[in-house]
Amino acid sequence: MKIKIFLFLIFPLIISSITFTKSSHALTGKEIIEKSEKATRGDTSRALYEITIKTRRWTRTLKLEAYENRKEKKSFSIIHAPKKDSGNRFLLIDQNMWHYIPDIQQTIKISPSMMLDSWMGSDFSNDDIVKESSILKDYTHKLIGNEAIDGFQCYNIELLPKPDAAVVWGKIIYYARQSDCLPVKEEFYNEHNVLKKIMTCSEFKKMHNRIIPTVYTMKTVSKKDQYTRMKIEKIMFNIPINSKIFSKQNLAGR
Repeated sequence: MKIKIFLFLIFPLIISSITFTKSSHALTGKEIIEKSEKATRGDTSRALYEITIKTRRWTRTLKLEAYENRKEKKSFSIIHAPKKDSGNRFLLIDQNMWHYIPDIQQTIKISPSMMLDSWMGSDFSNDDIVKESSILKDYTHKLIGNEAIDGFQCYNIELLPKPDAAVVWGKIIYYARQSDCLPVKEEFYNEHNVLKKIMTCSEFKKMHNRIIPTVYTMKTVSKKDQYTRMKIEKIMFNIPINSKIFSKQNLAGR
């Protein structure tokens, strides 16, 4: 009888201790974003993309090859198809971006004010393609809830720009799977807290040495009949990349 009474008295304490231990190890908003970025990007990468741009009047598909070195804040990409767009190249070094246009054989520097401009007529911006801004370094991260998105239980994280950050968005709401922190959806708001774009992440598959979303679909809220879908055809993470790739000589095809 004494044993039963003893267990009855300490049982709530045991449950309370387990609950506290579990909650004390809960991920913070920043930790979720860190895990998501590490899983989907790596320190370096080389990838082949198929990008489909659909508007009310036309649809076209591009083939893009891209290289990235996150630690050095460098990226380079080149369009291989279709023929009329082939040879367009984009280079990012730190916060400076250039676009080489083969038709006129000229290099144009993209100013910071143009980072929000459409990339090649798509719903993605120049900033989206070269990943100039960092959602880790340029934003604060707050876990604001949980929500089911496309059948996945997700963390809901609010990203707000730091005071001195040169970013294009006033707020981002980031949805990541609770099981592995992979992104499922991102909502992009301007400085007036107006929702401007929505990106969904789907078709989770093993690519190289990890599972990632392989299709990213960006929609502009004000353009209901338009979207841009970026599909990863091949990607390799944390591989050596020749530094010459991230050079102005390579940008101009020399």
